[in-house]
Amino acid sequence: MVLYGNTYAIGDTIGTERIVDPARSDADPAELAAACLAAVDPQIAELVRPGDILLAGQDFGHGPDPEPAVLALQAAGFVCIICASAAPTFVELAELYGLPVLISPAVVQTIMAGGVVRVDLASGQITDRATGATFMITPCTAPVLAAVRRAQLLNRMRQVVEEEGFDG
Repeated sequence: MVLYGNTYAIGDTIGTERIVDPARSDADPAELAAACLAAVDPQIAELVRPGDILLAGQDFGHGPDPEPAVLALQAAGFVCIICASAAPTFVELAELYGLPVLISPAVVQTIMAGGVVRVDLASGQITDRATGATFMITPCTAPVLAAVRRAQLLNRMRQVVEEEGFDG
């Protein structure tokens, strides 16, 4: 499975409470999307489009209750996170929801925000479309690929219903 997206970069030590305010954990997905990463960059939720990729530094996703943070990132439109390091519990939960978290300090240090990247989840290859630089990472497992496919299909179904309506 191949993903293409514009990149948004954030810094190090972005915990679950900075991804989305814990007080919003029961919020509707649209509210989670609007509040996503507001503590880091108040404008990011307005700029992100479906299919975009988040670049993060060290210690991404640490902290309690990662589920609202994962849902907020997905609701905002992110389809993949590439970071220098991440909390194992966050990674595990994100992958169950179909949001792959790829660990690559080299990618985070090299690829600039605002660029377009190609991420081949099955082969483990990330390509910076601006420079042609290629990075190898651990390929995603079959269950993660299946979860990503389900998440992408669900997003596409939602988009069709929003555009064409549903009269069922």
